[in-house]
Amino acid sequence: MFQYASYIYAVYKERSFSKAADKLFISQPSLSLMVKKAESQLGLPVFNRRTNPVSLTPFGVEYIQALEEMYALENRLKSFIEKEQTLQSGHLCIGSSNLAMDYIVTRWIAEYAARWPLIDLSVRSLNSIQVKHLLDSGEVDFVITNRPYDEKRYEQKVCYRECLILAVPSRFPVNERLAPCRLSREELGDAVFSVPLSRCVTLDVMENVPFIVLSNSNYIRQYTDMLFRERNVAPRVALELEQSATSYSFARLGMGATILSNRVVQNAPQSDPLCFYKIDGCCTTRSAYLSYRRNATFTFAMRQFEQLVLRGSFGA
Repeated sequence: MFQYASYIYAVYKERSFSKAADKLFISQPSLSLMVKKAESQLGLPVFNRRTNPVSLTPFGVEYIQALEEMYALENRLKSFIEKEQTLQSGHLCIGSSNLAMDYIVTRWIAEYAARWPLIDLSVRSLNSIQVKHLLDSGEVDFVITNRPYDEKRYEQKVCYRECLILAVPSRFPVNERLAPCRLSREELGDAVFSVPLSRCVTLDVMENVPFIVLSNSNYIRQYTDMLFRERNVAPRVALELEQSATSYSFARLGMGATILSNRVVQNAPQSDPLCFYKIDGCCTTRSAYLSYRRNATFTFAMRQFEQLVLRGSFGA
């Protein structure tokens, strides 16, 4: 129906076949032939050729009105695409675990917001199961998680690594035995991955030390239990908490030792009343992934966030 629309619209705007032909850089007979062919396909004449200048028939009025509405819609879509491509508009929602959001993801989000302030940005900080539900329902665009997803349904790219380390109040006597293994402040970040096995400690030395653990639903608790089972030791639990930030705070107050991600303490001050150690055991080092659904529309806003995260990822 709109195959020859540009030719018809040129004649309508110029009110003349000859002037429209000049604008289109074609001959007048060729233009007249294409317009007649279009009218034949439409089944009704668009132009009244008996008037001077040429005018529209009643059908022609309806046709041009529909054509202008189509052009307006096309221009609106072009404008939308341009704004999306230049990040003058768009939406982005990031989901992450509390740990990643508190200690890692915030800096990426802050940098993204500073670079592209016109993007409607939102974040959801929940546990791993909850954020995956939001990803499946399309309520978040990305999830940053340590959990591997089904590769047939999700794309996952490593964005950082973390190492589970032992944090012990400095006043505890066990630190005297472990002094040669103590991590320096510089080794709490990426450098922890280069600490040799000879400087790692085993959890059997913590058998009689009060321990702060996380709840059973937390992945760090699951790995803590595995690390203790490796050494056939049951921790003497002093407190059971929900979040790493809380266990870190209680450990700093001397309530007990705890196991944390190095990302929680990588910026710990020199005055921190804790001693930190790399653990000799399985599964102490893990990757975190930037995850999204394979069948989801990958927007320009998403692409820029992915590039920012993967370019700025550390320990990967």
